[in-house]
Amino acid sequence: MTAEIAILNKSAIALATDSAVTISAGNEQQKIYDSGDKLFELSHTTPICIMLYNGMNFMEIPFPSIIKSFRDECCESETVEQAAQEFLKHLDAHGKKSPKIVLGKNLAGIIDPILKGLLKRFRDSVFEQTTTKEGNKSADIDIGEILDIHITDLLDALDHLGGAKFVGLEEELEISNDSLDVFDIFIEKYFPFASDVQKGRLVEFCSLIVKKEYFSPHRTGIVFAGFGHGEQFPTLVAFETDGMLGGYLKYRRMDEYCVDVDREGVKAAVLPFAQKDMVDKFLYGLDDEIQGSVELFCKESISAIGEEIFNRLNIDDAEELEALKNKVKSAETQFLKSLHEDAFETIRKESRVEIEDMVEFMPKSEMAKMAESLIELTSIKHRVSRGMETVGGPVDVAVISQAEGFVWVKRKHYFPAELNARYYERLKNKFVSTKIEEEPK
Repeated sequence: MTAEIAILNKSAIALATDSAVTISAGNEQQKIYDSGDKLFELSHTTPICIMLYNGMNFMEIPFPSIIKSFRDECCESETVEQAAQEFLKHLDAHGKKSPKIVLGKNLAGIIDPILKGLLKRFRDSVFEQTTTKEGNKSADIDIGEILDIHITDLLDALDHLGGAKFVGLEEELEISNDSLDVFDIFIEKYFPFASDVQKGRLVEFCSLIVKKEYFSPHRTGIVFAGFGHGEQFPTLVAFETDGMLGGYLKYRRMDEYCVDVDREGVKAAVLPFAQKDMVDKFLYGLDDEIQGSVELFCKESISAIGEEIFNRLNIDDAEELEALKNKVKSAETQFLKSLHEDAFETIRKESRVEIEDMVEFMPKSEMAKMAESLIELTSIKHRVSRGMETVGGPVDVAVISQAEGFVWVKRKHYFPAELNARYYERLKNKFVSTKIEEEPK
């Protein structure tokens, strides 16, 4: 994981990222390095940058290599949205060149943990229903029926999701024979005892995982931010991708912010990505964990109060008592709904407005300091908490404005500058040759 921040106002956008990179084997974290690059300049000609979180490789190709090839080939972009769409097409083109084995591994990385989790829930249900409280085995049960129930629950959950988007594909995705072969391998691995009908339903489930707007924990977040040549104010758009599935790049739009030209919309914004807990506490005074704890406390307390009241009431009429219980239950539900949708949202909105009112007029240097400080705050929190330090290392900071374009405020290097004069000379010569090519003849 990682922590990233984007801060926008009318004059500029400041971005900061940590440097922690988690190396994983399957679903287990194995190693963390604190020297990863996640913030890059996207174009030589347009002041737009790209930030990455979660996954740092695309179809086993390092993202920095793909970004460099796009930067060398891309032309000027009128908008950040245009640059983002062109980059997604660039990713799709790279993905279509992937070997069959790489495409299969990407699909397997999504299907394998889901089917493994389904098997665990199935086994837990079988154990629960075949064992008494004393630990003795109970009467025989129908394991086929239990598996059917779990498969049905998963299919119902996916049914509520919308269809996924794929680069260059307008109609519904067709599942290829290669994908079906991958499904069969893992279904046979985890459910060899399933009937042919159940295996068919599992194939349907795997197909929906690919087609629906489901994204695995290994997805990659891609944030584009800056100024297109036709944009007076900064824009940020963010996407997530699960790689190449069915021969196309699967993606979804996450966020879109544009400082409004008519000055009546968004005037400033502080946007965290990936691990947001500490930034949410700073912005709103609460995060998802605190909000969930408060909601759980209220739910349990209200239910306990209701039970205590009913125990003290002497109502002989069963229908009257049931009607009263239904009214109390409805009131509890309405209270919790209002707490979630109104009270917490009001707290978040009021706190956010106070901060963004100040960010609107903040100088570029202060925006950079604020972005860096929020990353450092998140890093300190993870350093003093249990578990692996998934946020940490040097903080990279950049500012993009109309006046100066893309500017590094703080940037780590894995090599000492004083020993690499030729490196900077090459950069200088490349910049000069690019400028000459751009000038009209």
